[in-house]
Amino acid sequence: MTMKRKIHYFKHIYYVIAALLINAFIAFKMTFAMMKVIDAALATDWTLFWHESVLMIMFVLLLFPANVLTAYCRSVFTKSVLTRMKTDYVESVFGKNINEFQKDNNATYVSALTNDFSIIESDYVTQVLVLAEGVINFLTGIVIYMIISPLILLVAIGIMVVNTILTLIVERPVKKHNKERSVLFAEYSSFIKEVLSAFGIIKNNGLEERIRGNFTKKSETVQQKKYIIDKILTFIFAAQNVIINSVIIGILLFAAHLTIQGTITFAGVVVITNNIDRLIGSVMEMSEAIPKIRSVKGIFSRIADSLKSMTNHVETLPFDKFQQGISFQNVSFAYGENTVLKNVDLNFEKGKKYLVIGPSGGGKSTVLRLLRKYFDPQEGTILIDGIPLKDVKKKEYFTHIANIEQMIFLFEDTLRNNLTLFKDYTLEQIDDAVAKAGLTEFVKTHPEGLDYMIYDNGKNVSGGEKSRIAIARGLLNKADIILLDEAFASLDRERAKEIEQSLTQLDGVTVINVSHVIIEENKQLYDHVVVVKNKSITISA
Repeated sequence: MTMKRKIHYFKHIYYVIAALLINAFIAFKMTFAMMKVIDAALATDWTLFWHESVLMIMFVLLLFPANVLTAYCRSVFTKSVLTRMKTDYVESVFGKNINEFQKDNNATYVSALTNDFSIIESDYVTQVLVLAEGVINFLTGIVIYMIISPLILLVAIGIMVVNTILTLIVERPVKKHNKERSVLFAEYSSFIKEVLSAFGIIKNNGLEERIRGNFTKKSETVQQKKYIIDKILTFIFAAQNVIINSVIIGILLFAAHLTIQGTITFAGVVVITNNIDRLIGSVMEMSEAIPKIRSVKGIFSRIADSLKSMTNHVETLPFDKFQQGISFQNVSFAYGENTVLKNVDLNFEKGKKYLVIGPSGGGKSTVLRLLRKYFDPQEGTILIDGIPLKDVKKKEYFTHIANIEQMIFLFEDTLRNNLTLFKDYTLEQIDDAVAKAGLTEFVKTHPEGLDYMIYDNGKNVSGGEKSRIAIARGLLNKADIILLDEAFASLDRERAKEIEQSLTQLDGVTVINVSHVIIEENKQLYDHVVVVKNKSITISA
């Protein structure tokens, strides 16, 4: 995490520090009021006794609102930091290239947003607050001890040296194991996701025992890593506890010695005893917090690695309107060693309709991915209106295209919002798209109409209805280019025929339909049939 990011996330920590300083000041004043009360009592000075007692009680009462303020500021700070971090992470995930996101396992991101950020909250954000409170309490303790006996500070310096050495010893292995644990959790999340997705296959084929064994093994691996981390920290904290308790006894014996010598009063001993935790406890808390904070560095590195894009081509060209056409010039593309397209030349003219056909795995969908800017060609150039498509800004380009795919995602929301994708359209525009997509009967069937609620990615609608919703989305978008990827696969033939006719009649809209569902009587509605086969493309009228 860069210094700029730290300032961005931690800018509200100043409120926490201010609240802690108020707390420390009240505790400081209360401590010396108590010391004067004891001295006055021993000297039988009742006037001073009552005066200081009133002050001490006043400071005690002030501690309540001060503690409430501190707790509130801590909560607001934690919420602010975690919200900003998670929001920035999600924003960065959606900033990745689509093709790279599809290659990655979603479990990586799920693990980061759940497990990794949980560790960041407990071992980083919370520990930063512990460290801030520890520093303020320690400095307050130093001031108190300096006023009573500067010799006590020598003991505190010794504690700091010993604990710093222990912190440096524990930091490296804990950081290494925390990073490894984060990777294990991502794999664990991926395994769980896979198992739940294959629930039916597992049950139908009697694979429960095998899955149970694999689950146990992976769970034990994750827990073993946590056990190793806890074991290291337990050993260090135990050693620190021994040192701290030894020092506390030493301070008390030393204070008693100074009292016998007459260097400090009995009230001074009481204050020293009462503030041992402020001095020694703070050092102990800081010693525990620092290795935890530094151990999270590996997790931050892993999160940053998950957001890196392999291709960082800078897109510089705006795109206001599709006017002429798209041209493939000597384009080649391969998935690893598998060449799909080789030296392809192809033109898509504005307003014309294209049916793209070919054998499975022949490269039809690759043509669409190139048109969608999911990939750039490895050789050759794709031009749109005479300018390189790879240089066109994605955000502006995407506003001019509509994607209608076989795999359709529906939000858990109303039919209206799933059609409009939360954009503003008139009722007439929605009704027109609904009619052309063949959804009118579906809307009428439900009393709620367009306010009909869709659940869990459309579990309460059929596959054909999902396809029609996706088609209606594309029609509503008023896009210049409509790209269909097996959009009719889930529709009955008559409905597919009807919708295909509506799409091919759209005036001024370029339609590129990749499909293995070929309705012969509709083929004539297309301006061209594009055949993708054997790494090459042929086009016919």
